[in-house]
Amino acid sequence: MAKGNIDLKESLNFASKFLKNKNFDKAEKLYKKILRKFPNNFDANYFMASIKAQKNNFNDAKSYMETALSINPNLPELNNNLGLIYLNLNDVEKSINYFEKAINLKKDYIFAYTNLGMAYVSLKQVSKAKENYLKAIEIDPNNLLANYNFANLLKRLGDHENSVFYYKKAIEIDPNYLPSYNNVMDLYDKSNQNNELEKLINSAEKIFPNNQVIKSFKAKLLYKEKNYKEVVSLLDKTEFSQDQIIQKQASYEVLAKSYDKLGNYSEAFKLFRMLNDIMDQRKDNNVDKKIYLKTTQDRLDFFSDPKISNWQPPKVLDKKKDPYFLIGFPRSGTTLLDTILRSHPSIEVLEEIPIINKFMDLLYINKNFNLSNLENINPNLIKEMREFYFSQIEKSKKEKEKKITIDKMPLNIVHVGEIIRFFPNAKFILALRHPYDCVLSCFMQNFMLNHAMANFLDLDDSSNLYDLTMSLWKKYNKVFKVDHHIIKYEDVISNFDKTIKDLLSFLDVPWSENVKKFYKTAEKRGMINTPSYNQVSQPIYSNSMYRWKNYEKEFVKSKDLLDNWVKEFNY
Repeated sequence: MAKGNIDLKESLNFASKFLKNKNFDKAEKLYKKILRKFPNNFDANYFMASIKAQKNNFNDAKSYMETALSINPNLPELNNNLGLIYLNLNDVEKSINYFEKAINLKKDYIFAYTNLGMAYVSLKQVSKAKENYLKAIEIDPNNLLANYNFANLLKRLGDHENSVFYYKKAIEIDPNYLPSYNNVMDLYDKSNQNNELEKLINSAEKIFPNNQVIKSFKAKLLYKEKNYKEVVSLLDKTEFSQDQIIQKQASYEVLAKSYDKLGNYSEAFKLFRMLNDIMDQRKDNNVDKKIYLKTTQDRLDFFSDPKISNWQPPKVLDKKKDPYFLIGFPRSGTTLLDTILRSHPSIEVLEEIPIINKFMDLLYINKNFNLSNLENINPNLIKEMREFYFSQIEKSKKEKEKKITIDKMPLNIVHVGEIIRFFPNAKFILALRHPYDCVLSCFMQNFMLNHAMANFLDLDDSSNLYDLTMSLWKKYNKVFKVDHHIIKYEDVISNFDKTIKDLLSFLDVPWSENVKKFYKTAEKRGMINTPSYNQVSQPIYSNSMYRWKNYEKEFVKSKDLLDNWVKEFNY
């Protein structure tokens, strides 16, 4: 027995050395050997759990950590670690249970409070998440992760001012923690606080010389300042390591745009294609462009039945005024229109909040609804669904006193048929842009990928989706009386006053000189959640009109498709 204990002690010492040197494979082999002889050894179980967690094997990590905890149940660190393992296994309720046990054992356990905050974030219980982060900060105001994670939560909630405050606090605590800089620079960039961005870049460069994150933000700033040659000089021929995919993506985007501005269109297109290849490789496995194509095609097939034009109007039980929608194909100028319209004292625009997506989920998933049910909808269901929609609108509104609220989500165009059957007097603003420019711009944008946006990784796929979407829009207008107003991006650029006056007349609101200063509105908006955040913060410019002509040779396969729509929309 004595010799066994000596062997155990020596083996644990060797395993510990392997761990310190981050030689996890050797440490794991030795701990396994120890556990075959001493299955209830605390150290071996605890460190095996840590190694498995390091390798993202959380099921095995859970088993080892539970054994360790059964040996020493009153160690707060073990309860906290087991909570983290359960959090990674998406068993949030159990993770909360262990974090709370850790706190009961150690009332000032900062990490447990921070982790509890993370758990409540995953459950979308914002007030409880805030409470725990603030408790951690109260215990230790200089705790880096407590401040940083709380800043992350505030950023997600759109509280950008306080988010910046806590990120900056994290920078004060640890000036060498790059993620804090990254997030503040992102907030400054997307809210167009360019002077603040420049100051932060200058200070960050002293701490992180030649860092690719800092370089990419510096390039974005140079691009905004129209120093395109400096962008190329800064980023061209930059090499990235395998773990710098995000930096590579950001750099390719701004470099491609700079080459475009400099007239080197072949190099620009090559980089846009490389950027999209990176995005394609990094996309979530659940993202599938075919799903969105099917959603659109199913509606085109269904609403092609000419009998639909004979449907009777739905029976609406309430007296609420039907909503206004700003729709169109992405990159058709909806963000510019959004910013112009929200500059009007009577109009609030809800920017790309997926209310109709939630509406459709509730209808088709929870109510067991299908397209064929649209002909004769139970009035009580219409009432219930309308109440749901208006409640979501009220939750999302920031300025309750505004006369008109416009629901802006370009691809709601696909659901116009369903919208009309629940909101027969809805009004639609259709934003149009030259089909070639619209498709090209979609291909050139660094979108967050979902089923729809995955179609923009390829120019021909973008053209196909444009054709399908506009065919569906045309079909809706054939079978329904869609109360709509078409507004062309090019008309906004070339004849602003008349174009916007006509739009305001459609919305039944008077002219306001405020709309001509829309770029001032953009400056005050803070974060703009579309790729156009930089463009709408400056006066009207025309250099994005007919940009497609510089890339005409790239449209060989999709020329016939798009030419049909050029003719249809009188371009």
